[in-house]
Amino acid sequence: MTSTAHRPAEALALNGTHAPAQTDVADFRVITANIQSFPEGALTDDQALEDLRENAEAADIVLLQEIAARYRPLVAQAFPAAEWEVFYGADDNSEPVAFRKDLFTVLDKKAIVLHPPVAKVHFRRHITHLHLRHDASGAVFHVTNLHLVAGAFSHPPHANRELRVREWNTGMAKHLNQVFSFAAAGEPVIGGGDYNRRLGIHPAMGSEIDDRPVKYAVDQKSIDLLWCVDGDTLRWSLLERQVFQGRDGKRPQRHSDHAARLAHVQLGRGEADEAIPFLTVARIPQQADGSEAVRRPRKAAKKPTKKTVKAKKPVGTAPLREHWPPPFEKTTFGDTNKKVVDWKTRAALEEAERRLGYTLTIYQGSYNTTVKASAKTHWGGGVVDLAPYDHENKVRVLRELGFAAWYRPRSRSWDPHIHAVMIDHGKLHPQAADQVVQYRNGTDGLVGHAKDPTPRPSPIPVFHYPPAERLEPLTPQPEGRPAAGRHRAGEARPAAPARRTPTGAAFPPRRTLDGVDTSHHQPGRLDLRRAQAAGLRFWYVKTTDGETTVDPTYKKRVREARKAGVPVGAYHFARPDGGDAQKEAVHFLRSSDIRLGDMVPMLDLEGHVVLQRDQLTRWVGVWVSTVRQALAAKGLSATPIIYTSMDLDDAFGCKLWVARYSNDFREPRIPAPWRRAAIWQHSDGRVGPILDVPGFGHVDVNALHPDLPLNALRVKRVHSTGNGVDDLRRELLVARQHIDAVLERLPERKQR
Repeated sequence: MTSTAHRPAEALALNGTHAPAQTDVADFRVITANIQSFPEGALTDDQALEDLRENAEAADIVLLQEIAARYRPLVAQAFPAAEWEVFYGADDNSEPVAFRKDLFTVLDKKAIVLHPPVAKVHFRRHITHLHLRHDASGAVFHVTNLHLVAGAFSHPPHANRELRVREWNTGMAKHLNQVFSFAAAGEPVIGGGDYNRRLGIHPAMGSEIDDRPVKYAVDQKSIDLLWCVDGDTLRWSLLERQVFQGRDGKRPQRHSDHAARLAHVQLGRGEADEAIPFLTVARIPQQADGSEAVRRPRKAAKKPTKKTVKAKKPVGTAPLREHWPPPFEKTTFGDTNKKVVDWKTRAALEEAERRLGYTLTIYQGSYNTTVKASAKTHWGGGVVDLAPYDHENKVRVLRELGFAAWYRPRSRSWDPHIHAVMIDHGKLHPQAADQVVQYRNGTDGLVGHAKDPTPRPSPIPVFHYPPAERLEPLTPQPEGRPAAGRHRAGEARPAAPARRTPTGAAFPPRRTLDGVDTSHHQPGRLDLRRAQAAGLRFWYVKTTDGETTVDPTYKKRVREARKAGVPVGAYHFARPDGGDAQKEAVHFLRSSDIRLGDMVPMLDLEGHVVLQRDQLTRWVGVWVSTVRQALAAKGLSATPIIYTSMDLDDAFGCKLWVARYSNDFREPRIPAPWRRAAIWQHSDGRVGPILDVPGFGHVDVNALHPDLPLNALRVKRVHSTGNGVDDLRRELLVARQHIDAVLERLPERKQR
């Protein structure tokens, strides 16, 4: 198995030496492969050497994992130094990258600590990075390789599962931030490794980085990934992919337990023309701790007998309707043997399918007076029993939609199932209504009134009928302008665009822990790893107040965030009544360290303001334009986000951040001219659904609108204008940030 056919021919240079002929595209093969190291006797040296040699024959860039110290001599044999460079970057790095010297030139290389060592869990692991130039084409791109912590999402779970999940999430955040910095700098990236989480269950890299799609070259059952992200001008195409089975495969062609995965790629200018399309990521529900749900295997579908086959409804996609029937009119529902329910119950179950990503099997419906074991709870409407598989996710989703739902394990009276009662339903039997009272009181809905250990939403929601129609993804619209119309029944669905702005509710519909914001009022020691494990995705830190004040916690907090890989943003508390907008903006800029990949700056516009609306609008416009222009001069593109409840005449292209704290679901007001909020600050540590953030304590808690990707709120690189001076300034900016990052890590190295 060789890959020499695609290598470029050589041309005779003027000085008599051979130089590669210039080509339009970079054309090469990349493979990711594990060499099983544990237990030590699982793979003989001869078998490991055979695997390594096959990898070297198959590809031009090889991403290796699990290269223990005893395998290094074998790597040297399989990748001879005359033809290959194998970059480790650290003495204990077991994730090296090998590349052919005759095809590539190294521009930069480094190994970054991904996971510090944890006793009885893993040794120290690294992200191995190469900045390469393809000599034949001149194309420049980044390569990354890693091996994330194992066992975080295995079934049955490990005893130290919580630690492993936290390690995995922290490592993934660090990895994504690194890839974001490369993509934001405008250069293409290709990478892979052992992510130890199946792509079909969890979108490990996600669907986009810096608003650029992530293109996958692996099947959706793999935990070993190969992926690409386009640059500004150079884009990836996939010509071919292959899988070389390991010893656990159906055709054990290799000795390692993992299958090796190879992608034959091209990197060229213009639109990517993919002969074989990259795979998309399928989202499958997860349990509350972030682990994937176990799904029931489906039976093979019968072959159609008629020539005309009706198109199937996508799994978990509820139809959009012009008119809904009366709520208590009876209908049927379920994936196979449909059961009787009413339309209000059916609408809620359709929404549950959409959130879960699969169809529901109903064991028992409503208005059923024949089953004695149900204690008459099914005699009225609004009650169903569902199949028990994936019960943790099902119960969570049903409770979020407004059901009193419990998982019922096997007993003498029934087989395992999920029992669900709609809380706000006008046709409940009295026995079912009593179960709703028990649910509100925190008990299990049975005769013994035992305590219910399953978490419930707070406040407890109810389902409203008819439901609001879900909006299809729309073409991005500037804030404050009317959005496109809804998708109507019978019409063709519009294609989803590559980028989206918030299109659904005016504010984030779920009050989750996405981000926090802090100031000198939270001076104590913080534990970012605990917060990340709880779901933290971003952190805003107060920088300045008015024209002269600097928050004393800013510099320390920013260092902590960057060290942990948490996107961090700076915010300024405005004093528009007596302050000069331009002076406050300049003070903010001088006191802030805003870098590529950070969260966009935030203007905190609150408190008592006596300015008229038009005066306040002009004040905000000066501040926003001053900050935006100053960052652009440094090669950075960032439109600030505005935290306010005050009406303005112009949004200046800024997104909105609103606050409203309540223990029930009180909606925040959307000030003019905005129509929706990008972020909702729903808790202040004293009032709201989340009062105590792990690792932070009582702080402001914020939810990001689910239709808005986090990358839409991150500082990006100004796209090239063709001006050589501007391009040089941007290159110097990227180099400076790289040096700053190295200097920040020096104290860590001294301690080790």
